[in-house]
Amino acid sequence: MKQLIILISLAIVLGGCERSLDSGDLGFGPPERLPVPVALKVLHLNDGIELSWQISDTETVAHFNIYYAVADDIEYSFLDSTSAFSLTITNLNSGQVYNFKVAAVGTNELEGSQSSSVSTQVGITSLVINGNDEFTNDRDVSITYVYPVTPILMQMSENPLLTDVAWMNFHQPGSFRLSDGDGIKHLYVSFKFGDGSESAQAVSDSIILDTRAFINSTYFIADSSILLAGDTITFYVDGGETGGSAYVSFPGHNRLNLFDDGLNGDIIADDGIYTRRYIVPIDLEVSDGVVTGNFIDAAGNSAETAPASDYLNIVIPPEPITLQTVAASSSAITLSWSEVSAGQFTFSAYRIYRDISTDVDEFSEMIAGISSRTTTSYTDNDLEDNQLYVYRVYAYCTEGLIAKSDESSATTMVNLPPSAVTLGVGLADSLIINISWTRNNDSDFESYQIYRGSTADVTDLTGQRITAISDQNLTSCTDIRFSSLETYYYVLYVYDRQGLKSAKSNVESTP
Repeated sequence: MKQLIILISLAIVLGGCERSLDSGDLGFGPPERLPVPVALKVLHLNDGIELSWQISDTETVAHFNIYYAVADDIEYSFLDSTSAFSLTITNLNSGQVYNFKVAAVGTNELEGSQSSSVSTQVGITSLVINGNDEFTNDRDVSITYVYPVTPILMQMSENPLLTDVAWMNFHQPGSFRLSDGDGIKHLYVSFKFGDGSESAQAVSDSIILDTRAFINSTYFIADSSILLAGDTITFYVDGGETGGSAYVSFPGHNRLNLFDDGLNGDIIADDGIYTRRYIVPIDLEVSDGVVTGNFIDAAGNSAETAPASDYLNIVIPPEPITLQTVAASSSAITLSWSEVSAGQFTFSAYRIYRDISTDVDEFSEMIAGISSRTTTSYTDNDLEDNQLYVYRVYAYCTEGLIAKSDESSATTMVNLPPSAVTLGVGLADSLIINISWTRNNDSDFESYQIYRGSTADVTDLTGQRITAISDQNLTSCTDIRFSSLETYYYVLYVYDRQGLKSAKSNVESTP
């Protein structure tokens, strides 16, 4: 400027009447106008959005500034800056409508004009198959969608790339036919929304298609082959998969539910084997009953019923046996009991068990087996005197155990020595000697034992036993001497079954 003023002044000083001004290049010009971003597009992500744009010339652009406004706000606020042609934006409020603009920033840090705005509502995008069920037994499933903006077009396929399907009009709720074959089915969907935004990536859900159920086996384990009230049966149905329901049916029970939860007799939870411990109730009777297993899997498929290989037999025993015991002597106890009814059973035997303490059972000593149903008494002999004995009677049929009595006990009498007898001796002739005695009437009689000696003090220790007679009614015998000049002395003892002997009889001699 100074130079221009000096030139004008010189012209005036020189007095020239003509004036002129050279127009030279000043060395700078106005800045070039930056291109405006166009084709703004919003893609919906699982946790936000992706904003993208295009620009006609990139040589003078250093980066882009992104601005946003909430809903109908007039003023836009600076959001972020990026040198890329897209920006992922998270931490937005779900359900809120946002407006976005983008401006280019040149290499001289001057910002160009902002783009036209693009808007969208932020939210979750998802699909749900059959109301979020885990299983289905039908290939045709219902689909519901969750979306931030109402879609206008959609693609849906089991192919995650969605390359096998075209865009189609959106409708809610939707439906889909799953591919054939049981197993996990994944379904993918992508949307184009009414505000021009799209799904950045396909969202998905899965469901297990299960169209068949099977029973591997049905079986039961019981206390015995013939069961009574109070016995335990454990039933099993092996369904081969968890999450279902199973039950067994047999005569007297149409539906006995089983469990796979580690309870009610089930040992291992969630192993696909459904179990139930069952106590046989009173008055339940089953003859060669078929136990049938039933199973419905988690998808609702009913398996074909499967019978157990073993038959179930539960009997109702006859009235309990009533047992009475009475001490008959110091060595015998008499038992008597009520007769078991014939009923439907094939009677086999009574068995009598004995012990010297309580808790008599089939492991105690069996003292008798009686095959006649109408025989209802028994005498137990050869017992110790003054001893307690405890008894129980079991009744058996050919099918197994029928019934047992309560315990009954008795104590044998105290054993006393046998009653002594009176002895008499006479001659049949000079050599044959007749010996006789009075009868012993003791119930535990065992024998008469006669001793002979050569002196009047003969006993069972000093004399010679000439005979032992076990017939209580036989009260005479004979003896022979070698010479009529010999004198014999006789004495008699009575023995009982427990080995006690009487006092000695009177001593008698030959004439």
